[in-house]
Amino acid sequence: MLTKFSSHSIFYILIVWILGTCYGFVLLSSAAGHTGDVKLFIPGEELVYNLHSTVLMNEKDGDSKNVGFFTSAEVLVQVIYSQENQKILKLKINNPKLHIKSRKAPSPDGFVYHTSELEKFRNQPFYIHWNNGKIEKFLVNRDESITMVNVKKGIASLFQFQILDGTYDETDASGTCTVEYTSPNQQKISKTKKNCISSDLPYFRNPEVTLDTFVNSIRNVEYELNSDHKYFKSIKAQEKHIMAVSSANYIGNQIFSDQILEFVENTQDKIAIVSGTVEGILKNLISSDDLKQESLKIEKENIPTDDIKSFPAAVNELRDQLISDNLGSAGPAKAFIKLVTIARVAKKEEIKKALNGKKNVEILSQLLDVLGSTPTLASYEAVMSKLDFTKEDQIDLCERYLWALSLGANPNPDIAEKLFLKYKKSNDIPVKLNETLLLTLGSMSYKMNLRSPPLGEKVTQKLEKLILEKLRNSKSEESFPYLRALKNLKSPTTIPDLLKKIKEGTSKEGVLAWKALKVFDRKNWNGDVLKAARKAFLQLDRKYDSSSRTIASEILLESKPNDDTLREIIFHIATNDTSYEVRQYALQKIRMLSENDLELQRRVLAIIKPDRKINNYSILNPRGLSTAIKRYFIKNQSGNGSLVSLQEINNAVVKQGIVNIVWEKGTITNELFSLGLFTSGLTSFLSSDNEEIDEEPEQASAGMELTVLGTQFRPFVFFNGQGELMGHVWTGTASEKTTAYQALIMLQDHLEYLRLGSGFIVELDLKGAVSFDLGGKVEISIWGRTAESLVEKRAGIFLTGSMKLYNSFVRVQVEFTATLEPQLKLQSDIDFSSHMRFCMRVSQVDVIVKHNVYKIERIPGSKHKLRIAKYRKSNFPGFTYALNRKNNEMCSAIQQ
Repeated sequence: MLTKFSSHSIFYILIVWILGTCYGFVLLSSAAGHTGDVKLFIPGEELVYNLHSTVLMNEKDGDSKNVGFFTSAEVLVQVIYSQENQKILKLKINNPKLHIKSRKAPSPDGFVYHTSELEKFRNQPFYIHWNNGKIEKFLVNRDESITMVNVKKGIASLFQFQILDGTYDETDASGTCTVEYTSPNQQKISKTKKNCISSDLPYFRNPEVTLDTFVNSIRNVEYELNSDHKYFKSIKAQEKHIMAVSSANYIGNQIFSDQILEFVENTQDKIAIVSGTVEGILKNLISSDDLKQESLKIEKENIPTDDIKSFPAAVNELRDQLISDNLGSAGPAKAFIKLVTIARVAKKEEIKKALNGKKNVEILSQLLDVLGSTPTLASYEAVMSKLDFTKEDQIDLCERYLWALSLGANPNPDIAEKLFLKYKKSNDIPVKLNETLLLTLGSMSYKMNLRSPPLGEKVTQKLEKLILEKLRNSKSEESFPYLRALKNLKSPTTIPDLLKKIKEGTSKEGVLAWKALKVFDRKNWNGDVLKAARKAFLQLDRKYDSSSRTIASEILLESKPNDDTLREIIFHIATNDTSYEVRQYALQKIRMLSENDLELQRRVLAIIKPDRKINNYSILNPRGLSTAIKRYFIKNQSGNGSLVSLQEINNAVVKQGIVNIVWEKGTITNELFSLGLFTSGLTSFLSSDNEEIDEEPEQASAGMELTVLGTQFRPFVFFNGQGELMGHVWTGTASEKTTAYQALIMLQDHLEYLRLGSGFIVELDLKGAVSFDLGGKVEISIWGRTAESLVEKRAGIFLTGSMKLYNSFVRVQVEFTATLEPQLKLQSDIDFSSHMRFCMRVSQVDVIVKHNVYKIERIPGSKHKLRIAKYRKSNFPGFTYALNRKNNEMCSAIQQ
């Protein structure tokens, strides 16, 4: 049977549907008093609540014993003024008590009462001006401690809520947040805080995603009204914050906090009501009750700690750990972090005292590493009083300081400005140091531009303008420093000048310009860059240096080429191009990329398989020793770590050899360390190969290029000229292992302060450092026509991260440390007695990873101290990387 609806019944159904969908809005509006049927905070009313506020800290997985505390109190809420939607509430905290974790405490909570300063604080009533759910003003006694005021701000913030569902910007004890309100049913209101900002508190982070710190925060508040909507039965706020290492997100800490107000009773007409205007009443309260108005944001306390030493005293204590012989192990990295932390708050005179100490002469370079990672004006001025950039005998020390500045994740714009002025007046500065100064400015400018909003925009703009002016007015070797500076600067607006150098400059200028373009973000490889790369690789307009061609092939292949471009590259490999090492390099690069990109692998096979001219042994295994390989040393959810080896051979001699340590996180790739070896002019007496020579004959030379955390250093030249080379050969000066580069480097550098809604501030501090030592040796036998080389990278990594809540009545912290000492060896054997044979071995030694966790809870002025420690150790066996079949064959031939 069909039901027939009248027009009146249809109208009734529509009304019911509309009211049902808007119920959440009606609820909040009614609760705020807009409808006149239901009202919160009735004039003359006193509401009594029990407060329970908990803070717990633990390691990230949260499965072990935690440390923390909770506070309890009675909260009185008195409505002393009400006019339409505006209220003045008088609040009082009665009988506040501290409860702490204790091994003697009963299960399951594990808390016991303990006397503390919380009970002794001055504790007067405080007031809030409540307007349509928003707290317009917060008044508190002038003489109360910051700790007590913060607790009151946390309580006051619970009474701030909006009258309608939606998203708003609010400021409360948590800071300035984006807040979302929803009404799940008639008696409940849900409040979620996101993106809480505390711009007034110190904040440092590493802008590189792979070296950043992961911080995840969840903040929720649940309001429950009584059945007739006249008061809140309960207000429950919960929040959880997790801090973890971005590159190893299983290592980290967490903090949980809740704040619960439970209704006890209310009374009517017990409280005297004041009359007048809101402004007048608040003004009278401030003058008569000695009150002050403050923001709801809680304030950071300066709590002195017992273990803070002066910088000179800390250096004296840690001096033995910093000596050069120890670099490459974890001990110096740990000492380095301690000193950086102290130096960042040290005064100029303290730092000068340490720099001038006679006992510190042997560790002066390491102290400059520390101060370069301490970008304060006090540290800069202290260093400048010690170093003289015009003296030849201080070049090494000056460079050590500049390198440290260039590697810092948070450059100081004021220091950058001072260095820029020094560079502009650099007539008396030695050439090598002058280039290092320029490269440092380029790196600092790049990192300042990564900040949002960018820092030091004026100095970065002036620097780019100056570099481009000098580049345009220089030729050949004069332009090399400026091209390397542009590589560190990584500014997209410099691309046209780089392309012009490729087109019009010398072959070496072109190589340096391509190297600069290679490190740019891929999104900056526009049509002009790809067009130039195609011309260079295929030599469409002129003859190019082999290094330019190999870099151009990398850019083409890494730019996600379309099928036509990919086909063109593959078909060129099958041509009779006499630079067969370039073809070999491109083929190896395609293979390397295809190993980890199944879609690229499918596309490559689709091009090769149907074409018999390409799909044969002769083409797919052309002559040449050039290699491009990628091998993973770690794969996990946090990211992938890989070793990338790129060897460009020219006339059977390594022309450009690069070994990169790369970390990948999602689609983001970060080159942590790059070691590049380069040679020229060696083919005349090391090889009789008939490959086409792509350059005019030049004098024998060799050197090393280091790029650390994306910052290129000036090249280190081993020898320049055949005379210097033969001098090394005859005297054997290269046969002993020699240190080429040592440094203490800050990897992770994160400092953040979280405002908890419960009225406490938590310090999140995560620092990671590496103690690095790079050394090697080369042995050449003219008679046996053989050569052996060893390059050894030793690193000691120390990582520490802590969450600390320090105030006047309780101190809680959880801290982790992680240490490891990886070591990488690159060995190569060359036999050029008859047919050129080249064997390379890359190996990694056994690694032990130590991961320790410490949890501490203390009450100032008492003997109570709870300490929980956990120690873990993991062993990772060493291994030798499998390179490729051709390398294996030549290694076997050499060993015979």
